[in-house]
Amino acid sequence: MLEDHAEFGFRADVRQERLIIVFRGELDIYADEVLAAPLARLARESRRDLVLDLGAVTFLDCGGLTLLCRAGDAARPRGTRVVLVVDNPFFHKILRLGGLTATFEIAEDLETALMTGAEGSPV
Repeated sequence: MLEDHAEFGFRADVRQERLIIVFRGELDIYADEVLAAPLARLARESRRDLVLDLGAVTFLDCGGLTLLCRAGDAARPRGTRVVLVVDNPFFHKILRLGGLTATFEIAEDLETALMTGAEGSPV
């Protein structure tokens, strides 16, 4: 039942010339089905680097990884940097097992993501 599914979503904000997407709740296959189109549209239409913040995510599986990859794929054709903010050790493991640690820049917190330049060094 739809009512039994945990709440999820995202909010978008611009900070320091970057588009920040802050996710919340469970990122699974259902979240991918619901959020993929609006997230890809934001990523594709923005002319800013993209920061995907997973700090308020409570669950991440292959459906959530698909959602993150779709956002990255939508943003990268313009040469946009895509940074994941991941502070959960289990999520780091999921990204590693999914073979995505080389696909995304990964920062431990939002402030680090905002300070990192295109070459991975402080701005």
